[in-house]
Parts: sequence; C-alpha cells; structure tokens
Amino acid sequence: MSGFAGVVSLDGALPDTHLLERMAQTLAFRGPDGTHITTKPGAGFCFTFLRTGPAPQCPSQPCSLDGRVWLLGDVRLDGRNDLRRKLEQHGDAFDGDPTDEELILRACRRWREDSLPDLIGDYSFALWDAEARHLWCVRDLMGARPFFYAQARSNLYFSNTLNAIRCASDVSSALDDHFIGDFLLQEWCSDPHRTAFRNISRLPAGHLLRFSSKRLEVRRFASVPIDEPLWLKREEEYVEHFRALFDQAVTDRLPIGPVAIFMSGGLDSTSIAALAIESAKRNATLLGLRAYTIDYRPLFDDKEGELASLTAKHLGIPIMIMSGAQHIPFDRWGERDVPVPEPCNEPFRRLYVAQHREVAKHARVAMNGYGGDGILTGQAWPYLTDLMRYLRFARLGKDFGNYFLEKGRFPPLRGGFRSLLQRWTGSDSGPGYPEWLNESYENKLCLRRRWEELQSHPQKKHPWYPNAYHDMDCGPVSSVLESEDPIWTGAAVESRAPMFDLRFVRFLLRVPPVPLCIDKELLRRAVGNLLPEKICCRPKKPLLGDPLVAHQQKGSWTPPVTLSPPESLRSLVNWQKLMARLQERGVSSQSPELRPLSLLYWLRDIERRT
Repeated sequence: MSGFAGVVSLDGALPDTHLLERMAQTLAFRGPDGTHITTKPGAGFCFTFLRTGPAPQCPSQPCSLDGRVWLLGDVRLDGRNDLRRKLEQHGDAFDGDPTDEELILRACRRWREDSLPDLIGDYSFALWDAEARHLWCVRDLMGARPFFYAQARSNLYFSNTLNAIRCASDVSSALDDHFIGDFLLQEWCSDPHRTAFRNISRLPAGHLLRFSSKRLEVRRFASVPIDEPLWLKREEEYVEHFRALFDQAVTDRLPIGPVAIFMSGGLDSTSIAALAIESAKRNATLLGLRAYTIDYRPLFDDKEGELASLTAKHLGIPIMIMSGAQHIPFDRWGERDVPVPEPCNEPFRRLYVAQHREVAKHARVAMNGYGGDGILTGQAWPYLTDLMRYLRFARLGKDFGNYFLEKGRFPPLRGGFRSLLQRWTGSDSGPGYPEWLNESYENKLCLRRRWEELQSHPQKKHPWYPNAYHDMDCGPVSSVLESEDPIWTGAAVESRAPMFDLRFVRFLLRVPPVPLCIDKELLRRAVGNLLPEKICCRPKKPLLGDPLVAHQQKGSWTPPVTLSPPESLRSLVNWQKLMARLQERGVSSQSPELRPLSLLYWLRDIERRT
C-alpha cells in the first residue's frame, strides 16, 4: 500500500515543509519506489509509492486532470472495465489504459458524490479542489484501506498512516479513554470513528469526509447492499455463478509477477491459491506464487504445516513454513523498528512481523483467505424463520428435507440458543466482566453499562445472514482488514482479500443458506476438483492448541506478575487484582487478563517515543 499524508489550511497559509518531510519519513517504509512532496497555496501533500499492479498506477501524486482538482491516495479498483464503459457512454474518451486514479478523477468530475457507490475495490483517497478550497476524503466500503484525520484550528491533517498525523505538533497525543475502555472490555473499539488518540479520528468504512470553510462533515455514502433473494432452479447454477465470481475476484487482485499467499491447511486460502494458478494458466501470464504458513509443532500437534504442504505439492508451488513454537509471547514486542500504532492484543506479534518480512523478500502483494468463515458457514435459523414468515413451506420442506436426506441430520441452526440457555442457567463459561478495572475509571466511563451494550445482539438487517452482514457493514471486518496494513508489520506488502470482493459478497448474500452456504458446501463444490481430497473434505476446525498455554506448560514463559506498570495504566487497572487473578488462573489467548498486559507494552512504547 502506497503511503500518503496531507495538510489543508483554510486560511491559505503556506504548508510547513519540515512537517511534510517528517510525514514523508514516517511513510517511507510503505513506498520504496519513490517519494514526492508537493506544496500548493493552502495545502501540502506527501506520497510514497509502492508498485503493485496489475492495473496501471500513478507513480507521482497528487495527480490531476485539469490542474484544479487533485487526488492523493491509495487506490485499487475492481470492475474497472465496467466503470470505463459507463464513462465512455457519457462522453469520456480515453487514450490508452487509464490508471485507477484517472478513473476516479473522471467519475468524480462527472457525477461528484453520486459516483462513490460505483467505486468498488480497496481504496482511501482525498480530493482537493484548489480553487474552491474544498476537500473530500473517501474510504472504501469494506475498509480495506485505512484513513485518519485530525483538525487543529484551521488545519486538517489526513493520512492512511496514523503516526504521520502524530508528526503535527498541534495534534495532541492524549489518549482516548473510550477507545481504551472498549479495548479493555473486548480488545477492539466498536466506535468506528475513534482511534486510541483523542484528537485523531478514523474515517469509517463506506464514509465520506467533506472539509471546507463552512464545516467538517462526515457521513456514510453507501452500505453493503441487501438485494432480492436469488432463486435458481438447479444448485449447479449457484455453483457455476459462484465459481465465476470467485475466479474474477482472485484474478483482479493478482499482480504481474511474484505474489504470496498466507495459506493454512483449510479450504479458504487453499482455494484462492488454486484459482490463482488456474487464472495464470488461462491468461498465459507468469505467476510467481509462493505459500507462507505457520506451524506450531512441537508445542502441540499442529496439522496446518502438513496440510498446507500437501496442497502446495498438489498445486506445484513452493511453500515456506515458519515455526511458531520458537516465538515466545511478548518477545521483543516493543522493538523500535516496528512501532504499534494502537493497542494490539497479540502476544505473538513478533511472529506476525517476521512472516510478513519474509513475504516482502519475495513479493509486494499477499493474498489471504479472510471472509470464508462468514457467509459461507451459514445460519439455518434465520433462513428457517424467514421461510415460515412468508409461508414458503414448499421451499422449506425441499431445502431442509434434501439436506437431511443427504447428510443424515438437520442443518445447524446457529440461532444462539446454546449461549442463551447457558446465560439463563448460569453455566456460561465465557469471559465475564473484568473485575480488575480501576473503580474510578470504571465509574467515570460507566463501563459496566458499556459492557452490557457490547453484549447485546446487533440489529438484524439481513434476513438470512444477519451476523455476517453486520460484521461487514458496521462491525469488525474493517478492523481485521486494517490490521493487515503495513503499519502493523513495517513491511511493504499489500494484503488483498478476494473473499471480500463486493461483487462476490453481494452474490453470496442472495444465495439461500440451506444447503449450499452451510459449512462451506458451495466452496467445496466449486473448487473441490482443484484441491487434494483431504483438504476439500476437511471440516472447519480451530487451532488444535493454544500456543500461549503451551508455552506456560513448557515453562518457556510465565505471566509477568512482577511487572511494574506506569501510572497511566494504574489509573485504568487495579494492578493488584489483576496480578492475583493471573497467579490464580494463568492466562490463555482468550483471557481478558491478556488485554492489560498488551496495553502495558503499548503504553511503554508510546512513552518511549513521545
């Protein structure tokens, strides 16, 4: 992902070139292929370029069609040909193959804000109208590209890198209590506008920011669409359509040249690898595909390396297996070479960084299998109730009856009944409210009430896939995708998730869940002939062990009960209670007690750099 940052001054003041140079230095790790600093009356921009493809890219930004409206950002569009045809139908003429940046500039010039829903792909960008002194900032619908901003007096600072904004001396480094509170309660913040810093905001996915002399306004420009159900006569038709869209999503994300795939032994990432190879053969293009896998043997009997190797051999691609067992929890977590922009509850972060740095030696684009555990795992209960509501009893009998005849059991309802029963009977073994929070901090932010809000079920917007839809439209998906950003690894590697392609997602949201979207049946039928039978038939399984628990049992790591936290953390956490809890129970990867430890390391790192 290329890096960008800018400052706009509504009073027309000349930009601080020293600030822009510091911002550019902060962005340097993102773009090894060129750095550009540009100043204009009332605005300054810096850009570091990462060449990825496959579409033509604009290597120097900001760029413009008319010298008035300038684009600065990181853009990768899907459906390029469709957008180009639409522009040509309205009178635009192209000379050669346009860049994604040019397509956006043309679309916004012709349709202004109405063009935004037609822009699909991974992007975050700013448009500066130098004559009107008007700034637009836009983030894609899934949130694959981050965007941050801060207003200080008449200045607006923006970037896809949070630490670049922190270079501005008039932007406070004070922490956001509400963000930190959510982190301690559930390890991520549910408010998509907040960051860990009080005066720096995050532009949520699918949102537009407008900044001018009149006001600063943020609003949603689009949501994940809810289309009419797709009723086809034969199941094979769903499979064919699925395969075509999945293949398109993978093909559109393949660069020309080397590419990596984060590949486990499961079905999602292996399917993407198989389709990438098929695409390269069909289009007669070179594909330097290499797989990267983590295996935790001998900590426990981890099958991922073995199964991923089986797939790699079947596909004829090289694979690099990194040993997760050699990495100790919180080992060198706060090293200066890779600053953590926000609190991160990941004790094995060093392993994550090391893997990305190995990838960076081979490729600048890495594919991942995120998204397969959402819609494709399916919920039968919402579908069942929806069919009953509209009296579709024939369809209900056909779908559920055929599933029973084929599988010998009814499809898993996944209606949350087990959790509800456990709460009613008091047998819920899940993590409860953290009793180690500092009482004054707890009362100040009403954290018990906040905890109850976070435990409540979200509003059901989609009739068949309520949970998956919520996660994509306003839930944690954008946070997960943002965690793959190079700022978390320090490696110039752009992560791409074909299963979050909007065209692909919109189709899946229309497919009746039973039988094809239960336990990835649709995926198995679509790509099963490309993979080893052992992979295609493998049920979804969690990791067979907890590396954090395994290290404790082995004696290679113990919870740091003797650590002395800074005063800033003591004001949030009752450290004595927390240490007593750790000594009593130890800690697992799911333990709430892990969050204060992660926050401790992050705060120490922040204080060292301030």
